Amino acid sequence: MPFSATKALDKWYATQNMPASQIKVLDVAITLFAQNGYDKTSTNEIATKANVSQAVLFKYFRSKHNLLQTILEPLFKNIVPQFTTQLLDEIVEKRQGQGLYGVLSFITYDRFKFMMENTELINILINVTLTDDTVKKQIKKLIVQSNVPLILKIQKFFKRFPEIKNSADLDNLFYLFVTQLMGYFILRYRLFPENKYDTEADLKRITNNIYYAFRHPDQVG
Repeated sequence: MPFSATKALDKWYATQNMPASQIKVLDVAITLFAQNGYDKTSTNEIATKANVSQAVLFKYFRSKHNLLQTILEPLFKNIVPQFTTQLLDEIVEKRQGQGLYGVLSFITYDRFKFMMENTELINILINVTLTDDTVKKQIKKLIVQSNVPLILKIQKFFKRFPEIKNSADLDNLFYLFVTQLMGYFILRYRLFPENKYDTEADLKRITNNIYYAFRHPDQVG
């Protein structure tokens, strides 16, 4: 089932008793941050597109940084952990019998599908992590502090596979997923969007690259 993080954010905002105009500002900010980059988007442009004055915008948000924080914080604290937990539960229930390669393949396809369904938010994350060290540190802090139980659950799950021998392997697994999928996303949607891509073959190659880090290629099933 497709998962829209933007729609999930809207539902979360609604539970916070936000005025419709404040939610509109957030929605417009997501679109403009994704299209133009965080640094190149002004609060005046956001206010104009959202049909509010800058005075109203700053009544809702102390600064542009606070506006970005209001987008990212519930995303990392509430929405992504919930969706990741659902994904892990499905893997434990239906996929773990496939072995590490099968699990990695499923996660690779599932996470890239998630990225394609949420290109605006992924583009924002790429923009701010590449250009703003302060925001990058805050994102890392949110991921770690808000998701300790989930991180431990994920680590416990992967330790059952014989290919994962120690904590260093778990760290490498995480870094490989991030770099391989983010790299492919940037290549496909930002650097060379005009090229034709074979998604099936590309994702299989990514799965193999990750798996080969833990097992010899001729052992892939």
